[in-house]
Amino acid sequence: MELRITNPEENGFLKEIQWNQEEVKSWVAARVQDYKTIAYTADQAKDMKRDRADLNKLKAAFEDERKRLKKVCMEPYNRFEQQVKEITALIDEPIQLIDSQLSEIEERRKQLKQKEIEDLFGTIGFQDFITLERIMDPKWLNATVSLNKIEEQMKNLLFRVGTEVSTINSLPEFSFEALENYKKTLDLNMAIAEGQRLADIQKRKQQYEEEQKRIAEEKARQEAEELTAKQQEGDETVKEATPVNETVIVREEPVATDLIQLDFRVFGTREQIMALRNYMIENQIKFGKVE
Repeated sequence: MELRITNPEENGFLKEIQWNQEEVKSWVAARVQDYKTIAYTADQAKDMKRDRADLNKLKAAFEDERKRLKKVCMEPYNRFEQQVKEITALIDEPIQLIDSQLSEIEERRKQLKQKEIEDLFGTIGFQDFITLERIMDPKWLNATVSLNKIEEQMKNLLFRVGTEVSTINSLPEFSFEALENYKKTLDLNMAIAEGQRLADIQKRKQQYEEEQKRIAEEKARQEAEELTAKQQEGDETVKEATPVNETVIVREEPVATDLIQLDFRVFGTREQIMALRNYMIENQIKFGKVE
């Protein structure tokens, strides 16, 4: 069957719209030239608006004629286009039926290929945290990708995962946390970065705790010195006892035939120091402040 155009014939289509283009063009050019030379003043706003309206009216006249001729020229084509679409719609119906059957055949093929891939996955021996869904490449379902190729890619992945797990287990710190991250991402660099991040947090925590301990010790030392100073100011007798936090000087030398001298530091509460003072007085032990 041949599609034949009987009217118009091939050389019968409208090839040019003939009109007095040059005459109209010259007339319009001369007219707009007058407007180009007009120097309007601020009090001529009404004249400016009137001239603009005249020019827009002239332009609209040409545009209206252009649109009218376009509609006339397009009317036969639009009818022809609609007639052709009615015929192609008849052809589209069996095409769609064939496409539907082809889609069903392709879907059954993919389902069979999916089952073969699942069976192959079970023979590779992947780690427990590796599932087929995580490593499945949609391209594996293409008819052009063979099972041998898929098996090769699976084994390469198995080897890579094993190597990377060994690398993570060899980390000096936080290898467990890094491995847990790797199980979720299968990304070695990300897992190592996570392990390093946790290690840095632990170091900062340790530094913080050490600094807090140092601050607490310094505060305790200052409080002890302040307490000693207050005790010395409030009790002259306690001042004669060895004050808390004085420099330790330990020496032992004979003072008399049966006496020795021993300087030392005592830490205790006010009650304990008073009790020690009373003990030394009761036992006639001579004591005094260490200069």
